[in-house]
Amino acid sequence: MTQYSILIADDDPNTLQLLTGLLKNNGFQVTATSSGAEALNIYKQETPDIVLADLAMPEMNGMQLLGELKEYDPLAKVVIITAYSDKDTVAQAFRMGALEFLEKPIDPQFLVSKLQDLLKREDRALEGDLQMMNLASIIQINCEERNQAQLTLNHQGKVGVIYFKDGGMIHAEAGDLSGDDAIYSLLNWDSGSFRLKMGEEPANRTIQKSWSGLLLEGMRRIDESTAGWSTEWEDKEDQPAEDTGNQIQNRIVKALSSIRDVESAVICSLDGTIIAQNKSADPASEVALGEFVQTKAELISGFMDAGLMERVVLSGFEKRIIMQSQGDHLIILTLAKRSSAETVWQSIQTVYKRYRSA
Repeated sequence: MTQYSILIADDDPNTLQLLTGLLKNNGFQVTATSSGAEALNIYKQETPDIVLADLAMPEMNGMQLLGELKEYDPLAKVVIITAYSDKDTVAQAFRMGALEFLEKPIDPQFLVSKLQDLLKREDRALEGDLQMMNLASIIQINCEERNQAQLTLNHQGKVGVIYFKDGGMIHAEAGDLSGDDAIYSLLNWDSGSFRLKMGEEPANRTIQKSWSGLLLEGMRRIDESTAGWSTEWEDKEDQPAEDTGNQIQNRIVKALSSIRDVESAVICSLDGTIIAQNKSADPASEVALGEFVQTKAELISGFMDAGLMERVVLSGFEKRIIMQSQGDHLIILTLAKRSSAETVWQSIQTVYKRYRSA
């Protein structure tokens, strides 16, 4: 049985000890260090089969180590681990050549199985989770890198495939759909797994449009659907005039809570009065937090001489909160842990454009 060598770089001594013992007990030859710079030197001396690098390390973090390793050895196999990440960081890691991006806490048996799979894999296909790295980012990376590759997607028992070549997408399939329609459908898959295999080419071509044009159109369609717009929400002719304002705010908050990655939505006045809410377990507490943050934001703006802050994003280990001023109202949205605040902000604009005339 082959004994694979692994280099672990993590500045947390408890994690380092845990991973070292776990991997040694499962047949790996392990070298461990708490320094990214030292890990680079060890790699140059020992050339281990795979590197397991923590994202947050002083002096040289996991991303910097990844870049140095790939520059020294383009075939270096590197897995990034972290206690917290966002989609932009995940996309950057894969763009730089990371084989995997794993989030702590890691199930021990899953880690062992994943490392064994990565080491035995000879086709050097890249695998990952669509919640860690969305399809739009995967498409952009492969097209900008001008890769020739086959991307296979799995989502809730469904399979889709996209082929890349010469800086674009040339073929796609999703169930009975193909070409542009398949891309638009696949862009809605926000969970599942992907597998990218280099060098593959399809037998036919079904896509002629530029990849950027397809993404823009696909995102527009998603924005329209996730913005929660429904013809059933249109004003009824017999709706009393005095109720129109509240009706509109209720429709807006329903649309906001339907945006992808938004778990709840609250709209309040600047004095803290709740105007509308949807899916919030405790809207009063969220409004109180919003007032507190707004007060602190005004103080910070004063120090920065930057004018009023229009948007504030709070990130925690379990969730994110985005607060945004919209006229004389304050919007408070609770987001999923790995959400993109920028994407949500763009969807908020889509919602308000719909209701601009209201």
